[in-house]
Amino acid sequence: MKLRPKKFNLLLVFGILLFYSSCSKDRDNLSSGIDIGEIILNPATKDTIVYALVDDIQIPIYLSIPQNCNNTDYPAIVLLHGSDGMWKNHDFKNGIMSRQNNEWREIFDANCIVGAYVDSYSTRGVTARTGDLRIPPENFKISAQFVRPKDANAALELLRKIKFSNGNPLVRSKDIGLLGFSDGATALAATLYNAKSTPSNWEWTQKSDGLEYGSSDGVLAPQALPLNGGFSGGVFYYGGTVGYGYWGDNPCSDDAIFDNIYEPYAPILFHIPLNDELTENTLCTVELLQSKGHSVELNLYDANHSFDHTDDIYSPLGRTSTIDWFKSILKMN
Repeated sequence: MKLRPKKFNLLLVFGILLFYSSCSKDRDNLSSGIDIGEIILNPATKDTIVYALVDDIQIPIYLSIPQNCNNTDYPAIVLLHGSDGMWKNHDFKNGIMSRQNNEWREIFDANCIVGAYVDSYSTRGVTARTGDLRIPPENFKISAQFVRPKDANAALELLRKIKFSNGNPLVRSKDIGLLGFSDGATALAATLYNAKSTPSNWEWTQKSDGLEYGSSDGVLAPQALPLNGGFSGGVFYYGGTVGYGYWGDNPCSDDAIFDNIYEPYAPILFHIPLNDELTENTLCTVELLQSKGHSVELNLYDANHSFDHTDDIYSPLGRTSTIDWFKSILKMN
């Protein structure tokens, strides 16, 4: 599948902000006391940018809305970009999404799915996750474990607040999925973590280069389940699952069944390439979750990392599998 990116007319919606509050010392809960109101869209709107306020930072969320579907409301998918960001040439101001995101937008449109593409980097002063931004503690400001999940949940809550001017909601609030690539997949796993399963004496830490970082260094607890319910499920493309020891033991260790605490609250489909340094640990995570009875599925491809946005023969296979899986999870069949 090879589609040319388009530059869309963007309606910039300012002042429509979704707030997170510091409800606990770890800031891991959504506020129930802030009324963000409703966002009203013209039924003819094809795309727009709205903003969610996360830790006093305005996070851009590009919305794509399919046309000619005869829907009164839609299923939706929140997309989390990889380490290279979500914009063509890293240029947010130009308003052109990357080839990968534009291709997924075309797929969502064709299947009558609203897309919400979350830009976790631009307004945090990051163009791409490179160099020191890949490791603790420099990566904490865009952490896939405890920052980017806030962005994903902000998009989820925002989607539930949008209505058309005729009074119909934009999306079906219980039929919203999550799709993540590379670092975005790592963030997807953290977003879908069941915080209620955390052991009572657990301390959230990360380790890198022989050093351990804790709450005093900026390591936060993961997000709690949103007050209005979480995502229906997620599709994980070639991400990592170790998180610098965030979830405990390496999933491939002999004691992982006891000492790795990661458990999702929703089903996950994993798309994993065989030729990737992240694959071994991710396969161990899948096996570990299956052994604990969680709803996870695995597709393996004889491909390299980032195979989704290449001309590799496995890209269309993964995309077809993804949409078929979401059709079931989002009650589209």
